[in-house]
Amino acid sequence: MPHINLLPWREAQRQQHKKNYLTMLVAIGVSMVLLMFAVSKTMDNLIATQENRNQFLTAELVKIDAQIGEIKRIRQSKDAIEQRMTLIEQLEVSRNAAPIVLDELARVVPPGVSFARFSRTINRVEINGVSDSNNRLANFMRNVSDSTVFNDGELSSIVADTTAADAVSEFKLKFNISPNIAPDFNQPQGEAK
Repeated sequence: MPHINLLPWREAQRQQHKKNYLTMLVAIGVSMVLLMFAVSKTMDNLIATQENRNQFLTAELVKIDAQIGEIKRIRQSKDAIEQRMTLIEQLEVSRNAAPIVLDELARVVPPGVSFARFSRTINRVEINGVSDSNNRLANFMRNVSDSTVFNDGELSSIVADTTAADAVSEFKLKFNISPNIAPDFNQPQGEAK
């Protein structure tokens, strides 16, 4: 008799396929869980590394801010010292200016010219005065122009008093003191006249 398999082989084959399918499904599930765990750990490590970097950068920024504050304080101190030094230099340079100016005025003023008012603002001198004659006033202007102490002389007004017997003329004269005698520290460097 031929060999007849009476066992339900199809049912057994179906059960085997089902078992293989479930085994593969469990293996894929476990693999996915392991993969998700590995990705999660890697991401946690990357985040922790970045947080450490951020903390380091924050600490360094605090140090740099402190250094910047110290630099600003040093600059302010330096500027204050420079201002004091400039003031001392100005005082040293201009301390002899007043005697030189008065000495030069005594030298250039001719007889017959007198001052009613004398004022000095920085290096600008303004004189209000009286002259016996226009010739003496012209001589005074020439002397101011020829002087090494004064420059930029400007006669702004002459008023002749004809009512008086001596016929005097009132005048207003403005001129600058030479920068060699009294430098003008209020002007930026290079603009001095």
